[in-house]
Amino acid sequence: MKFRLSDIKNFIETAACATMTQAALKLEISQPALSESLKRLESDARAILFYRSRSGIQLTPSGRVFLVKAEKMIAAYQELDMNTQSPYFTTRKIVIGCHPTVAQYSIPKALAFLKESAPEYKIELQHDLSRNIQMQIQNGQIDIGLVINPVSVPDLVIQKIGFDTVGVWSSGPSEKQDTVICNPHLFQTQSILKKWKDKPKKMISTDSLELICQLVSEKIGLGILPERAVQLSKLNLKPLLSLPTYKDDICVVYRPEFGKNASEKILIDALKRGLV
Repeated sequence: MKFRLSDIKNFIETAACATMTQAALKLEISQPALSESLKRLESDARAILFYRSRSGIQLTPSGRVFLVKAEKMIAAYQELDMNTQSPYFTTRKIVIGCHPTVAQYSIPKALAFLKESAPEYKIELQHDLSRNIQMQIQNGQIDIGLVINPVSVPDLVIQKIGFDTVGVWSSGPSEKQDTVICNPHLFQTQSILKKWKDKPKKMISTDSLELICQLVSEKIGLGILPERAVQLSKLNLKPLLSLPTYKDDICVVYRPEFGKNASEKILIDALKRGLV
C-alpha cells in the first residue's frame, strides 16, 4: 500500500473544511486537482474517507480513524524539520483570526518576529468579533486566533497571554457629558453600564472602536473603550478612573492537534511576542 505525502496533507486540510471549494482555496490548488488527490488516497486506503453531498463534506467513520493516523504521521515527518532547526512552512498556509483592533496592536510585532525566524512563512489573516473567531477555530475554518475572553471548551487549547482594561474615556478629566458612545451589544459594555450610577441618558451606538475614539476626542460624549484601542488612536483621551471598568483576557486559541510541528510552534511563539 503506497501513499503520497501530498495526498495525505491535502486530506488533513480538507478534513478541517466544510466544502471541497473551501479546501481547494485554502490549499491554493484547483478543485479538480484536489478531488483527484482525495480519490487517489481513498483508493490507496481502500476506504471511503468522506461523505459528499450538495451541502458539503464530512468524514466517514473510516475517515475519522484515518485522520488520527494521518496527523500522527505528518507530525512525525515534520519533526525532522524541528530536529534540524528548520521551521519551514512548506506549501501550507496557516490561517490566523482576530478582531481587527487586536490585529493592529499584535500582528505587526508578531510578523516582524516571524519574518526573522521563519522567512518562508505563509499566513492568511481573517478578522471578526472574538466570539466568531473562536467558533471558526472550533469548526476548523481558522487554525489559530487571538481571542478576547474566550469561552472555555474541552476541544480547544486556550492560553492567556495578556490583558486589556475596558473603561469610560473622555476628552478631559473633569468633563461632563450627557451622551455615552459605545457598542451596547458587548458584554463588557453591558457590565459597565449596569454598574454605572447616574450614567448619561443619551447613547450613540457603533461597533467601531476607532470611531468611538474620534467622537470622544471631538467632545461628542463619553466613550466605553479598551485601553489598547485608545493607545492605538494616539488621541489625548483620559480615563475616568472613578467609573466601573472591565478586565479583558487576551488569549491565543487553537485546536489540540495544532502546534505539533516546528512552523506551528514558532507561530504560537510569534503571537505571544506580538503582545509584548
